[in-house]
Amino acid sequence: MSDNKIHILPDFIANQIAAGEVVQRPESVIKELVENSLDSGATEIAVIIQDGGKQLISVIDNGCGMNDSDLMLSVKRHATSKIATQEDLEKISTFGFRGEALASISSVANLEIRTRIKENPTGSKLIAEPNKEPFIEPCNQEIGTQIFVKNLFYNVPARRKFLKSKLTEVRHISDTLIKFSLANPHIRFAYYNEDVLIFDVKPSGMKERIVKLLGSSANDGFMEIGYENELMKISGYIGNPSLARPSTSGQYLFVNKRPIESRNLSYAIFSAFEHLLEKNHKPVYVINLTIDPEKIDVNIHPQKNEVKFENENYVYNTLRKAVNLTLQSNNLTTEINVTGKTINSPFIRLKDENSENSFVLVNQVTGEVFPENQIDLENNQKSRNYYEDKKEGNNRETFRGNYGSENSLQRNFREDTYSQLMSRKPDDEQFDFRNEGETQPTSIGTINPFNQKQSIEDIRKELPYSNYTQLHNKYIIVQTHSGVIFVDQHNAHERVIYESALIKFNDFYSKGQSTLFPIEINMKITYISILQEVEDDLKKLGFDFTINQPDKVIITAKPQDIPNGLEEKMLMDMLDDYVNNLKLSHSTKREKIIATYSCKSAIKTGEKLTPERMKQLTIDLFNCKVPYVCPHGRPIILELSLIDLDKQFGRI
Repeated sequence: MSDNKIHILPDFIANQIAAGEVVQRPESVIKELVENSLDSGATEIAVIIQDGGKQLISVIDNGCGMNDSDLMLSVKRHATSKIATQEDLEKISTFGFRGEALASISSVANLEIRTRIKENPTGSKLIAEPNKEPFIEPCNQEIGTQIFVKNLFYNVPARRKFLKSKLTEVRHISDTLIKFSLANPHIRFAYYNEDVLIFDVKPSGMKERIVKLLGSSANDGFMEIGYENELMKISGYIGNPSLARPSTSGQYLFVNKRPIESRNLSYAIFSAFEHLLEKNHKPVYVINLTIDPEKIDVNIHPQKNEVKFENENYVYNTLRKAVNLTLQSNNLTTEINVTGKTINSPFIRLKDENSENSFVLVNQVTGEVFPENQIDLENNQKSRNYYEDKKEGNNRETFRGNYGSENSLQRNFREDTYSQLMSRKPDDEQFDFRNEGETQPTSIGTINPFNQKQSIEDIRKELPYSNYTQLHNKYIIVQTHSGVIFVDQHNAHERVIYESALIKFNDFYSKGQSTLFPIEINMKITYISILQEVEDDLKKLGFDFTINQPDKVIITAKPQDIPNGLEEKMLMDMLDDYVNNLKLSHSTKREKIIATYSCKSAIKTGEKLTPERMKQLTIDLFNCKVPYVCPHGRPIILELSLIDLDKQFGRI
């Protein structure tokens, strides 16, 4: 017996390891198979799934097909028709090229391939099962290829156990097929879930394909983008700012028709829109970059959803310029020539889309993205002059970036306030202002996160007899016997609605208000799956609706707090919020839905209130369990005592 510790893995084990990189879920299988269909020259591709792809995946195409010898080789590792030399690897123009997809799939599922080339009158069928030799037999088959993947991960229980719910897997599959369909409008795609046709899109122009897949709102809301120079071509459509969404679900970026994810390029597009969008909203777009394959590397990620550019800064600046020109030509922005400026720092701070509580720094000039802790904003070595006024020479006017000293002070103030809010004495009871479900203290009056001089109980007793004034239609001013309280009217109403909605979730279904007429929404295909996932939660809030496959939703009732006319927007905002928080626990996702609902339903900043309404809102606020912060963590109350005021005026 050998004493060697190192040995060669058996093929079936090596294939399963490779499958762990290539085949993560049913969507991964479909991605690989559809890429092969596209490479085969197919003009029609159909995808059929059962049980979210766990039980069956079938991909049918009318491509070139395979002869028997190619069919047998197709399920071997590192077998490919896409590359043969080192030079081929440096200029990959096909979607598949590694030669691992079918081998990996056949190691974790039952695989059947039926195929026929036009030279043969009949087709061939290959059967492959894990840890067994594949075999081929004749069959009747149209020209092209049909693949069946059955019982995915049946022989790897640990992998199958970690698959998500059927609805979640369907959503991932739908999103991937929409990406393929948008990138290839000249190809017909049909998609069936069980026996239901989700979509069947015929060859068309890009605009028609967008409208078909993303909804009728895309018909008038998208602007064509077209830009070309000697190194790259940019084509597609970008949405008007009115179509912007809180999530990235409406963003489709392709390089040579390959769907990719790029934080840098996404920011290039966002930065052109930046001052046109609502806070925390993101633009929607379908954009394809056509670049010489020799100038990019697509072989840097197992799922091939990332691309490395020879000159990423150039691509970033070109894309940003193209989007800017499109916005200018549609009278959404004006051209601004900046001269005589010095930029202290090119970095701005943005929320990291992959982590709820993290931030990233984006270099506005190069498009580079860094974790926040890697850059010293005040003393970074990358800060330099980007604009020079030749007329003024060295007498440049200082232009501070988004994180110059002024914003640093603001950031420090915000962090100090947060620290005061969250700090607790060692003997205090556990308390978290950010979410519900925590242990409540026995005496709220001892918390005083904003240095309140009166207890909650004392303030409650005074409120029915206090005087109420509104400041700039934004803040409610309440006079108390020991000073004055400022209340943010929007944040206060958010908190009141939020706690009321939590009771509805925990105790009973809320009866909604019937709409005057049924409201029909043409909903994006992937959002139908999301809606089904949270249907029960939404109906607890008071929504009532029916889903008419594949892309219609009929609303017949809405929660009482939602103003008429905002039903569709509110529903879509809550779905977007759900998508943004999929990585969080279920309870947190539910709370995020309620937080969105309370925010959109609340009194708006700038809305004039009567004294009676100010009084009732303030009383309702102080009857809440957590009256000091809104569901998103923003402060609601600021109290100034007479002693504070006397000190400011030098009386004491």
